[in-house]
Amino acid sequence: MRQRIAVIGVGTIGSQVLWHLSRRDCDVTGYELYSPGHSKGAAGGETRLFRTLELEDLDYLPVVNRADELWRRLEEDSGRRLRDISGSLVIGDANAPNTRTALEGVELNDREYRVCTREEALREFPEFGLDESDIVIWDKDGGTIKPELSVNTAAGLAEANGVRIARGSRVTAVEQTDSGSVRVVVDGESHEYDRVVVTPGAWVSRLLPELSDLFMMRRLVNVWFFGKSAHSLTSILPYIRTEPAYSYGLPVPDRTAMKIGLGFSHHLPIDSPDEAPLRVDEKDLKPFIAHARRYIPVLDEYPMRVSTYFEGYTHSRHEFVQEHPTMDNVFVMAGFSGHGFKMSPAMGEVGADWATDRPPRVDTTFLRRKAPRAPQPSGAAPGTDAREAAAPAPVEGA
Repeated sequence: MRQRIAVIGVGTIGSQVLWHLSRRDCDVTGYELYSPGHSKGAAGGETRLFRTLELEDLDYLPVVNRADELWRRLEEDSGRRLRDISGSLVIGDANAPNTRTALEGVELNDREYRVCTREEALREFPEFGLDESDIVIWDKDGGTIKPELSVNTAAGLAEANGVRIARGSRVTAVEQTDSGSVRVVVDGESHEYDRVVVTPGAWVSRLLPELSDLFMMRRLVNVWFFGKSAHSLTSILPYIRTEPAYSYGLPVPDRTAMKIGLGFSHHLPIDSPDEAPLRVDEKDLKPFIAHARRYIPVLDEYPMRVSTYFEGYTHSRHEFVQEHPTMDNVFVMAGFSGHGFKMSPAMGEVGADWATDRPPRVDTTFLRRKAPRAPQPSGAAPGTDAREAAAPAPVEGA
């Protein structure tokens, strides 16, 4: 009999898991609270940043490189252009830890980069305001991703290959039976599978309350500004600025406006996206306005658009990508801490490899070492508690 696999959550990661599974000989069902490509979770905002330089942990480099290969394959399979690879920038204090990590990546990654002094960058990238200690790294293979279209495309290809996607379906429980099968309760009805991959995004604590201490749920705000003139943003590149003045920015496709995001301290703690406030107060906009005025002076004075999104973070800012601590036929992929979108095709492959017992194409064992460990079953040896893990300065992936 063909192996029966369920994927819970058809968003940034789940849609990619389904795409990979659809190319293998198994019986697959995806469950989605809304519909693939919706903007009620983390995968929204018209553009997301793709960069090949890492700011926190160089162990991610092979994952990002594999993701780049798979993005190209997804575009080939679908006939859709999902990325605009026109270059991107890393901007920041030359001595800041995240900037130093990026500079190490320049030496390690076999790609084309250019490191510019502040004076060189002011001439080449005049749209940006720079601090005295700033440098700029140009990443030739960076650019932007279309998030909603990418999720919709991966899910659509999976369906075309025979995967079933149950839209408008709320999963309320995941339970492993004594026989080893996994029971998934959906809108009051039970279904059994051999293996289940759980990719619920910011709903992870609601679906798996036993793991809730591992995660922090946050509401993110993105703000769009028009350029001051018709040509202010014609040549501007997407960027990420390192701490302490962290931000990211991406031009809209027609270059009339720029989307800006700020860091973790500006994200509202929430219990669940189901009850989180969507309204953005005027006081919430002030940091964006001040940041744009200082660092991107070619932008208009006041935002023309505001949107909210929801993301799950771990306390260590490393994803939880491993088997459930008490259900060995359940694989949890959550708490991507803003890293997920650029890596999503590779992470989708990781989930599909686990579900079908294939050797993984990329090594993600570093996540098991660095992510907070799940609560251990009674009698197990103690591990690192979620709240004991170090929490470095967060770097979201835009």
